[in-house]
Amino acid sequence: MIRDRSPHIAVICGALLLFYAPFSTFSQCTNNNTLLAGGTITPPCPGSMSVPCLNAGQYARIAVTTGNIYVFSTCGATYDTRITLYNNAGGGSIGFNDDFCGLQSQVTWVATYTGQLRVLVDRYVNFFNTCAHSGGCAPLSITCSSPPPPMTNDNCGGAIVLPVIENCFVQNFTNVGATASGTTPAPTCSSAPNTDIWFQFTAPASGVVRINSNSVTLNDGAMQLYSGTCGSLALVPNGCDDDSGPGLMPDIDRRCDALTPGATYYIRYWGYNNSSGIFDLCVRGPEFFPTPAEDCAGGITVCGSQAINNSADYTGCSVDLNITNRGCLSAGERQGTWYYFSPQSLGTMAFVLQPTNSSGNPVNVDYDFAIWGPMNTIACPPATFPLRCTWAYPPNVPGYPGNVAYQTGLSAGNLDLSEPDWGPAVNGFVRPIAVGAGNIGQIYVMYVDNFDITGQSFNLTWNLSTPDMLDCTVLPVELIEFNALALKDRVLVSWKTQTESNSDRYIIEHSIDAERFDPIGHVIAAGTSLETIDYEYFHEHPRTGINYYRLKQLDLDGSHTYSSVAPVEFKSDNNVLLPRPNPANSSIQIDLPVGYSDQVVLNIFDGSGRMVRVIRVALANEPSFVNIPVGDLDAGIYSIHLFDRQENQIGSGRFMKE
Repeated sequence: MIRDRSPHIAVICGALLLFYAPFSTFSQCTNNNTLLAGGTITPPCPGSMSVPCLNAGQYARIAVTTGNIYVFSTCGATYDTRITLYNNAGGGSIGFNDDFCGLQSQVTWVATYTGQLRVLVDRYVNFFNTCAHSGGCAPLSITCSSPPPPMTNDNCGGAIVLPVIENCFVQNFTNVGATASGTTPAPTCSSAPNTDIWFQFTAPASGVVRINSNSVTLNDGAMQLYSGTCGSLALVPNGCDDDSGPGLMPDIDRRCDALTPGATYYIRYWGYNNSSGIFDLCVRGPEFFPTPAEDCAGGITVCGSQAINNSADYTGCSVDLNITNRGCLSAGERQGTWYYFSPQSLGTMAFVLQPTNSSGNPVNVDYDFAIWGPMNTIACPPATFPLRCTWAYPPNVPGYPGNVAYQTGLSAGNLDLSEPDWGPAVNGFVRPIAVGAGNIGQIYVMYVDNFDITGQSFNLTWNLSTPDMLDCTVLPVELIEFNALALKDRVLVSWKTQTESNSDRYIIEHSIDAERFDPIGHVIAAGTSLETIDYEYFHEHPRTGINYYRLKQLDLDGSHTYSSVAPVEFKSDNNVLLPRPNPANSSIQIDLPVGYSDQVVLNIFDGSGRMVRVIRVALANEPSFVNIPVGDLDAGIYSIHLFDRQENQIGSGRFMKE
């Protein structure tokens, strides 16, 4: 069977049958699952949590609050999942997704009521069995965020400033009520910007940014990038996008087309065809942008068996493969990364590549690879055809549809140097590489290609004549994850390394403005390791609001490098505003946060996001409260937001007016 690059069809007895089944593939699953043991789950908000195991055929019962934005995801599952949402009190489906992340699912939902929600997980088996109650555990990720602030950026002059850090700091925004700003020049993509709102940011030292946006209730957005000032804007070339992000949402990627470092840029954001709603937006970019591993010149040195987080989502900034050097990789570069390895002794080199999910379990993802060499120095792009290459298509491999058909590599007993996608001897493996005396110290270059374009990780397991056959001396510390997570009373800073060489310690640094960082602690490093290692550090008593963290990694020789910056929003329990009585008739009383001695502003918004009251209050260092008359307000749900003089939100709450 030749590798399929077209929409799926079925051929039976020479007749071509086209299946079109919107009623099956895209319809929600029935509300007939069983409750997950443990009772109702209350996720932190804002915050994230995970349910380690929700079996197909079960549902999790979640406590939800009106206006909050919830994301439910099974992207770490090992089978084809479907998520359906139901009000626990009854009624029809209120949310559904199939295949948001590969074959797995993710649903974003804005709570329309306060109460309990059923999150159903089912398994798609085939056309005739779309909501099966079998398949085993699926980890359910739950993220909750607060409603967006009221819109204040209808024109360029009111553009909201977005932070630029290496990891996305996602914030929710709305263009509900926006009117056409009429700013020129007009965007170069999508429909007329009649519901546009504005943002601005400063390009980092590298000039490299990615502007990411996801749907919440706005399902089709667009954005245009400008340079200059509000009174004299200029279109950034190739700076308009409509549908490059998830679904019909925009995404601007300047990794290979850097902006001017330190310059101010403006984002004009609108809904397609006059649409409006809630969306999230972030700008991420590093201070330093090394040659990416998706390019041959940015390859990673490997010298032993390890799990590799192949989170590639593009093909890099250079075209390394063409008809003169790609060999069996007929489609060229799809979604892959480059690696180097160098033998330091005689023997034979072989390996098995097994695609895995985030939990390390085997998954059915189509990987291919090619190896060039040996060479005395790294040559990019490769100048010749590969030394080894396989383009095997798993449906043509013995053992399909099992995981074994998706393995590939170099294995004893195979004589072929290269294999196409189909044929009598195709099995995903080619001949091992023999290392002679003249090859010791030479370099081999390998490209691992994810044909399915899923960003999936894989395990690389070597079978070497001697365990230390490959040279590790060029390995630096390879940091593959760095995160900050707000807990109830502190922040968890965690990171993971894939390899380490001569590392001494990690210094954890903290900042409240993403510019000045101060050390707050340290953790001893592993030294030299080929294993994946998890580290963590707890920051006690973080500042209320946005905190920024980074690592300073020190080597034994005194040299150091910095990690990316991880932001996290921390909300102290003291800053949860609790109006009383609730529900209220004529007035409410609110205890104010302690520790501020400046004037603050308390804004009240109705359910549509309209500001209905502004109260200015002078806070003291001792406990205090404020009485607010609400007798003239209409019945309904209201939100309260407390801001300091710098317009940072330092408290929020809700109440019902009867």
